[in-house]
Amino acid sequence: MTLLIAVADVKADHDLVRAARALADAAGWEAGVVHVRESPGEAELGQDAFEEIAVAELNGAPAPTIRLLVDEAGVDMLAIGLRGSARSGIGHVPGALLGRVTAPLLLVRPGMRPLTTLRRLLVPLEGSPSSSDAMRFADDLFCSRSREILILHVVSGDVPQETGSMPAPRVVDQEHYEWADWKEEFSMRFSQCSRGGRHRVKVRVGDVAASVVDEANERDVDLILLSWCGSMQEGRAATVRELLETAPCPLLIVPATAPVIDLASRRGAAGH
Repeated sequence: MTLLIAVADVKADHDLVRAARALADAAGWEAGVVHVRESPGEAELGQDAFEEIAVAELNGAPAPTIRLLVDEAGVDMLAIGLRGSARSGIGHVPGALLGRVTAPLLLVRPGMRPLTTLRRLLVPLEGSPSSSDAMRFADDLFCSRSREILILHVVSGDVPQETGSMPAPRVVDQEHYEWADWKEEFSMRFSQCSRGGRHRVKVRVGDVAASVVDEANERDVDLILLSWCGSMQEGRAATVRELLETAPCPLLIVPATAPVIDLASRRGAAGH
């Protein structure tokens, strides 16, 4: 299994490479670096730029070249920096790759908490099967007795309509035993780890992105895993955009499968 790190500058992408190596070590994967030069005169990184990591030098437009490499080389995960240290917003290369690569995408923003070891992961789940792809990915790769996986369900104004969804009860201040029963069922439905990893379900009420950031800060989370499949066009992906700007630690975006909508429930809701 291969984790490919797209590097533009050795110094600027130091935290990116460190985070990707830590993730590759935790998963037992090989890590490699790719550097895409937009112009023939651009300097190469050099094979000794990163200790014990091979560097592939390619020429061309970065985003389409990286996308083609991911597809043709069977890359299992792609890591890229969100932007340069002196810039704001999302860089044009990661912006062109978000939602368009088939592999999970590790994103590191300047100023994020460094990822050196993987002890605690946070997986936001809205309670729908398609949003649980990140949970399955976390269990398959990172579940172990030495790690804790926090499953965060945020109660907001949106209720998933997908078949097989399990949103939280509308009244969140029920008796303790009823609430505990729901958490246990929620964990059993969406977590499939059989290797003794620690799982904890947390429920918050409010804005999704703000709740994720608060939980990540309070629990000193090392990595946030998020299921998403959409477009980064203007006016879309508001939650993802906010997390990219405010998450305190690296984000791993796992492509979500196409949801199966419960049309009967939707028609019933529309009739009331």
